[in-house]
Amino acid sequence: MKNIVPQHINQETLKSYYLYFDENGNKSSELLDILMDSLLEFVFGIKYKNIPTPREHKKFFNACEKLYKEPKARNSKKEGDLGEIILHTLLRKYVGTIPFAGRFYFAVDKNTSPKSFDIVHVLPDEFKNILVLGESKMYADAKGGIDALADDIKKHFNADYVRKQFVKISEAVSSDNLIDQETIVKPMIRTIEDWEYMLRKEKTLENVIDALCVPLLCTYNYDKYNEYTSLCEQFIKEYEIHIGELYNYFDNKNIIRPACLNILLMLFPVPSKDILIEEYYKRISEVVE
Repeated sequence: MKNIVPQHINQETLKSYYLYFDENGNKSSELLDILMDSLLEFVFGIKYKNIPTPREHKKFFNACEKLYKEPKARNSKKEGDLGEIILHTLLRKYVGTIPFAGRFYFAVDKNTSPKSFDIVHVLPDEFKNILVLGESKMYADAKGGIDALADDIKKHFNADYVRKQFVKISEAVSSDNLIDQETIVKPMIRTIEDWEYMLRKEKTLENVIDALCVPLLCTYNYDKYNEYTSLCEQFIKEYEIHIGELYNYFDNKNIIRPACLNILLMLFPVPSKDILIEEYYKRISEVVE
């Protein structure tokens, strides 16, 4: 992963990535391989984490089928699906989270988009349970994606919305692995049920939650890839300035949010989001059709 999508900036509130490239081209194909390997645990959650060869697993077809949509619906929704898989994979590889609830547990059928947070993970901690509720956007324009993420924070992170999601999460999660069930699933479900119970009595999140991480991923087109034939010092310099400007753009929004939310902005410029989407769904369709 580090040789394909390096994590270049690693700060408490900002992480940034780029797609490695050299004279032989960029690593889009290798990235797609990693994303295909992530699909099983993305769809089904903790029950299928760390499967050695996920694409050979008997449930891999089911995972692809869950993601696959009829052509009309796929055209309107596939950006969101792929962005969520990228967020899931980056969190797993670089932040060390564990997939708690599979994204598609909340879908009604294979052509219905799930109505929940984009990502429901756990961040292991020796002293407390940390729930990770993530949002992802894929946009041609970075600022447009950041605007949409900021809107999600305003709409989603209030007591009423979070209360409803906790009910869904606590009903969905289980694991066949006894260690995971005892050390991760049961403790987190108890915590979530406690939060949901307290949210019935409280009107603000601050009075209930003290361990909630909110990663916001924006994957977007970055034209500087077309100006260089290989990764070089000048590319990195311009990339760092670019990331800094975007972080300031987000920070200057001065979003009013509960103090209990620890927001992490994650920026992933790519050569072409449309090509990534097209190639990823081509792979999905080869499995399903």
